[in-house]
Amino acid sequence: MKQQHVLNLEKGILFTLLWTFSLCVFSQNLTVKGSVKDEKGEPLIGATIQIQGTSIGTVTDMECN
Repeated sequence: MKQQHVLNLEKGILFTLLWTFSLCVFSQNLTVKGSVKDEKGEPLIGATIQIQGTSIGTVTDMECN
């Protein structure tokens, strides 16, 4: 009986680790697309876009993308 509990615990730990790993792998592939415009709908060239709380960012190009 005790060996069965150990096997269930090992399976649970393995499942949790694999599930967590899969979340980390799939969460890294996110692409954000769009254009930046002001209140009047005019494109903003050279606007800075940054992910909040990180140093990851970019600047809009000549087509405001």
